Amino acid sequence: MKIRTPKTLVLCEGKDDELVMQTLASHSGLDGHLVFLQYGGESKLREYLKTLMARSGFQNREYTKILITRDADQNYDAAVQSLKDAVHEVFSVNVVTPGEWVELSTGGKISTWVICGPNQTGMIETLCLDAVRAKNPEQFTCLDSFMDCLEAQWGHKPHEKVRFTLWTIIAQGKTAQDRLSIPYAIKNLDFNWDDPAYASLRQLFQDISG
Repeated sequence: MKIRTPKTLVLCEGKDDELVMQTLASHSGLDGHLVFLQYGGESKLREYLKTLMARSGFQNREYTKILITRDADQNYDAAVQSLKDAVHEVFSVNVVTPGEWVELSTGGKISTWVICGPNQTGMIETLCLDAVRAKNPEQFTCLDSFMDCLEAQWGHKPHEKVRFTLWTIIAQGKTAQDRLSIPYAIKNLDFNWDDPAYASLRQLFQDISG
């Protein structure tokens, strides 16, 4: 009879978040005991967690820990509260602070994490852009100027996904023609996975994979 090794389940807000975090964990040699799944957006989190509770893997305690992540976007505190509310509604426990582990009555532990990290705004693309900026700052000379120009015209900052999309074109060099989705960008561009921009997320994975 094959003995199952309990794993930590990392729930990601979307497909792009899942791919970036899975790639970071793999690059850091930390993916052996981590399972990454995406729940399809913040509005679908509660329903996903309710479905998760009914799965055999949850019932059989296949996962020793469940980590729920989401982007902070423009409001870190609101993101923390949304995760807290979802966990309390489904599991009847309170995760007051991201990174705090709480025992579940069904066994195992649960916690939350907001990207880009404690008291920061942004999203998974922000981490990636911070990392690649450190290695190739010249790519952002024109990009940042263009984003400032758009902000002046629009009266508000463009979404971070706009900056990321434009970077995927610029980073390809003079022959670039099309933008790259995150799956293609990860395969073809340098995401500088060792950069300190990923440090808090990498440390989190180290802590939960042991």
